[in-house]
Amino acid sequence: MKVILLQNIPKLGLKNEIKDVNEGYALNFLIPRKMAKFATVGAINQIKTETDNRIKKAETLHAKAHDLLDKLAGREIIIKAKANDKGHLFAQVHLKEIADAIGDLKINISEDWINLENPIRATGDFSVPIEAYGKKVQILLKVIADQ
Repeated sequence: MKVILLQNIPKLGLKNEIKDVNEGYALNFLIPRKMAKFATVGAINQIKTETDNRIKKAETLHAKAHDLLDKLAGREIIIKAKANDKGHLFAQVHLKEIADAIGDLKINISEDWINLENPIRATGDFSVPIEAYGKKVQILLKVIADQ
């Protein structure tokens, strides 16, 4: 009997896969527990349509992210932070501050895209890698003392 899995099931398959299982297993276990449904022609077409829409949406999202990163590549961002006379910051520069400074350029990115190896705790120039969907760019972050 062919069924469409409604969730991931160990040793059987992943969500939205069409599987051929024993009739008793389907009728007595999978379907009553809402883990699967009958694989009718309409249900199969619906799954294919949803999968195609999800793929198109992901491709659009990847393309938009790559365009944003192209606009951002090599740009210079300035952040003012309170620091002592030696240039040590009273509080480190957070990812949210960097994302907000980039947002001031009318380029909105997620904080998750910013990959800082070490926290920024001093004034100066820093190369900040930004990565999304397999594409990686660098921006120059200038941290200056705000008096």
